[in-house]
Amino acid sequence: MIVAVTFDFWETLVHDTPENLERGRAMRLEATAGILAAAGRPHPMATLDEAYERSGAEMRERFWSAHRDASIRDQVRLFLNCIAAGLGDRLAPDVFEAAVVAYASPVLHVPPALNAGAAEAIRRLAGRGVRLGIVSNTGRTPGSVLRRVLERHDLLRYFSAVSYSDEVRVRKPSAEIFERTLRALQSPAARTVHVGDNPHDDVRGAKGCGMRAAHYTSNGAPPSPEADVVVTDLADLPDALDSRGAPGP
Repeated sequence: MIVAVTFDFWETLVHDTPENLERGRAMRLEATAGILAAAGRPHPMATLDEAYERSGAEMRERFWSAHRDASIRDQVRLFLNCIAAGLGDRLAPDVFEAAVVAYASPVLHVPPALNAGAAEAIRRLAGRGVRLGIVSNTGRTPGSVLRRVLERHDLLRYFSAVSYSDEVRVRKPSAEIFERTLRALQSPAARTVHVGDNPHDDVRGAKGCGMRAAHYTSNGAPPSPEADVVVTDLADLPDALDSRGAPGP
């Protein structure tokens, strides 16, 4: 019997658009340029643009490729140091904190859309007494902000364990991020299903630590042969899990 379900966040509970991503990038750079100029440390926008790309490449090389992650403050410090060597350490604390807020918050102004069926699935599963969690990698937007996105949809309250990679410093498909969440949920792996869109990070990652896996394939991707359940609409998830022994209403 399934007693807990964990969800990926990006492209599972929500989806974003290239336009939103570009607007978020522009907001980060423009806000950072204004903060630095006001602090007497102006830099050309071209320098910030190049630093943004270089800091992303360094994050991938130093952390993400090894399934590790950095805190949002460490990521912003890396970005600032790519603008000018040592810049992140030379800023006054209040200026640095303003830069962190500017870097972290664009998603609140250009929010991703909730995927069809996500709210229904969450509420139905919670109504059956299934414990719910989130296991998700983050990028430029930290878990603290993604919580606020869920709050806006009145969904955060349903999750009793939330593991975002920038907070736990581990990324999927590492078993560690799944195992931390299972401990917080007090749920055995064999009785927990993880739901996600990525066949490697979500399906193989969950299966690698003994969990069951549901592959969400709304984008037309081929279903993972390793998945226990495949759904194209999250509204179908509770019934699909019923057929696998999930608790009934």
